[in-house]
Amino acid sequence: MSIFWYEFFYYLSASLAILVCVSAAALFMVTFRYERQMNTVWRILGFTLLALTFLFLILERKEPSIVIITLLLQIFAFYSIFRGVLAEPKLLHLWRVPKIKKTKAKETARSKKLRLQIRNKTWWAVGVTVGIIILFVLPGYLLVKDYLPSLFELAAIGFIAATIYLQVKRYKGEKATRQNMWPLVGYVFLLIRGFCMFFYRLPDLDVVFIRQLSLEYSAAWVIALISTIAAFVFLGIWAWNFVKVRPFLRTYVVFISIVLFVASLGALIFTSFIFKVIENNNLELMLKGAETESVIMTDRANTAMFIARLSSQDDDFLEDVKNNNYGSLIERTQDYLDSADADILRVYNVFGEVIASPSDPRDRGQVYLNDKLLAFSLVEGQQARTFDTQPGVLSDMIVARAIHPLILNNVIIGAVETGYKFDNAFVDFSKQETNLDVTIYTGNQISASTIQTADGVSRFVGTVENDKKINETVMQIGLSHTTVVDRFGEPYYSAFKPIRDVDGTIIGMVSVGTPTFFLIEATRQQLVTTFILIAVLSALISLIGHYAMPKLNSYK
Repeated sequence: MSIFWYEFFYYLSASLAILVCVSAAALFMVTFRYERQMNTVWRILGFTLLALTFLFLILERKEPSIVIITLLLQIFAFYSIFRGVLAEPKLLHLWRVPKIKKTKAKETARSKKLRLQIRNKTWWAVGVTVGIIILFVLPGYLLVKDYLPSLFELAAIGFIAATIYLQVKRYKGEKATRQNMWPLVGYVFLLIRGFCMFFYRLPDLDVVFIRQLSLEYSAAWVIALISTIAAFVFLGIWAWNFVKVRPFLRTYVVFISIVLFVASLGALIFTSFIFKVIENNNLELMLKGAETESVIMTDRANTAMFIARLSSQDDDFLEDVKNNNYGSLIERTQDYLDSADADILRVYNVFGEVIASPSDPRDRGQVYLNDKLLAFSLVEGQQARTFDTQPGVLSDMIVARAIHPLILNNVIIGAVETGYKFDNAFVDFSKQETNLDVTIYTGNQISASTIQTADGVSRFVGTVENDKKINETVMQIGLSHTTVVDRFGEPYYSAFKPIRDVDGTIIGMVSVGTPTFFLIEATRQQLVTTFILIAVLSALISLIGHYAMPKLNSYK
């Protein structure tokens, strides 16, 4: 599933939660303040705080530093809902809408008492919040800083579990109806979400299974997302059954829902279009990068040929080869090796035996009878250049080879070879210049890469590319290919281009890539901004509707 869709459904689930919570809070406000069917404000406070919690969860995707404030809001939200269910477990009487007479009489003693109750509970909530921050949050932040988010999730889980216990008692105590079942199922899904978020918010641990659950878009994160949607679907059905019998609230909730739906649909179309355009541009950029890297490799091979040709035209060099003056030959070849910054430099006699090798003295004395490129140069007396492979530690390595015959008085007396290795040093230099990750494949096995593992030291060298589409398109057909690949859980926009030897045989691939994080982060910021605008727009429209609809007068 595309990361864009993960992000979109995350914001959509949060928007659904805000809609349901605002509707429930409005329901309990009407039944408390106007209809006088509720005696406490705990549910109003709880669902209002829960709506704020999910608004902050959207903001958290943009600014992770507010996580503590978000989770504190969540704790107080579920605590308030628990207190509301504890104080008034039965709500079936809300099915009936009492007739409220319009009057301008003085405020009754009950009204004063209720207003005092709201004010006292507000100050109580503020006092408890400040007390908890002083007594627990600040010391906890210093002692268990990394574990604090998970501990806060655990506290919220406790209040959700207690609420479920009360709902079960209510379900058993009252006549079993579907209306009693909706909130119970909703709270169960919220409990599942809480446990998933507990694991998701854990810091990096040495336990592989737990560490995988704490990754972005992990199984825990996805289950939490699904559970959030399911929970508020059931809670929405429960609240709607009470809202629909109240004409004003019904119109109010439908109005907000339509606004939210239209705005979300517009956000989806706009953001997905922008995302697709940027994603295609990124893949096109990676393809250009792979082509550029291929040109750089070819340029290295041309440089190797230039050095080989230059040395073959050095008269003193040729005299040293003819007279077997090995001391002077090694000194001259070392100078060529240092000035060209080459990785390979060998001098062969006419029999294919290495007589000088400053790049690796162990090569001296070895005879390369089966080297087709060397044989061609010695027999035909012509230069030759190619990409080839040579043995490595964890994987065979791609090298650029250039061989030029040594001809003195129209007689072939040997050959000189220069070359460059495409190893980790080469790809590191490329990344330093382009800021793009580069990977070289020998066959379909990684032989050099800038991408490092979690320890920041080890690399992917020796890893086999198992993507069938990449292997088929690049290694078998020989075409360039762009795609998104996974590197230790990190998705990369990547482009692949084949590497061929002098005969046209595909011997490897070069890949250029960049983490999708940068694009996803930009998309995330766009989605956050869009959904915040949606929330503000919905709130403004709701306030306008609140004061414009004359039916509200029936509650005054």
